[in-house]
Amino acid sequence: MVEFSAYPVLDLINYVEILLFCYLTGNADMHLKNFSLYKKIKETTLTPAYDLLSTKLVIPEDTEELALTLNGKKRKLKRSDFDNLLKTMKVEDKIIENTYNKFRKVLPLWYDFIEISFLPNQMKIDYKALIEHRSSILNK
Repeated sequence: MVEFSAYPVLDLINYVEILLFCYLTGNADMHLKNFSLYKKIKETTLTPAYDLLSTKLVIPEDTEELALTLNGKKRKLKRSDFDNLLKTMKVEDKIIENTYNKFRKVLPLWYDFIEISFLPNQMKIDYKALIEHRSSILNK
């Protein structure tokens, strides 16, 4: 991606934000087919994300936390696994921390949206618990 993108750092951060979103929300179905570069007239960029849903809510027995491997694994992920990806791509520490802070700030809004959603009450509880658990792992 970095080699072809007109905005390699921005597209890399967007990609990692999608991965973080999928991890936090329990989406283990974001396969490689869900990511691609789009060639416009004079530049190539990462396509917008789609298919962002929680597979963990409907398939709770699935032990995978991501569809694609991260740092060689799909389960028992830690913050260091996401950090290693960013550091391998030479993203500055400040940008890495800003990425995590962005998610910390929006989590309360996520809980509000879950609460007013049409999910059954038990799914709302499970969804918030999943996000809380996984966000605590990223904040270690």
